[in-house]
Amino acid sequence: MRKLLAILLIVGVGFASASERNLVMVRSPARAAHVMDVLKETILEYGYQVAHTQRCDGGMAEFHYKSDFYRVVFFGKVKEVREVLKRHPEMSPYLPLKIAVVAEKDATVLAAVDPRALAPMFPDDAELHVLLARWYNDIDAMLEELRELKKAP
Repeated sequence: MRKLLAILLIVGVGFASASERNLVMVRSPARAAHVMDVLKETILEYGYQVAHTQRCDGGMAEFHYKSDFYRVVFFGKVKEVREVLKRHPEMSPYLPLKIAVVAEKDATVLAAVDPRALAPMFPDDAELHVLLARWYNDIDAMLEELRELKKAP
């Protein structure tokens, strides 16, 4: 439970007032390393690029949280991210998009911030709202695929 709380705090920073439902989360029965590999492939299949993968277990250990596997995958479509940041540089803390992958007992928890939570910050940008909704739909679909992922042989 402490791991899940840590994920919620890290992934949801800055979104508390933006939306009622800020996170998209699923639990997969597969092991974290396998989920991570499939997640990277799935991100590519949806037309996004993996920008960076960050290990977080070491940093969390400093706060006395123990995790066997804790990674964050940063991803996006370069052209889209650049266009959004050109119009709204204040979105730079939220881009590229991120999905946290955390081992929890015999399962893996995946969590991402719902991009639609940013929409109220930009009430006059209808084009951005459409993009945020598409990003949400893609993230939700990717996570649903991973929810159904079977354990590796």
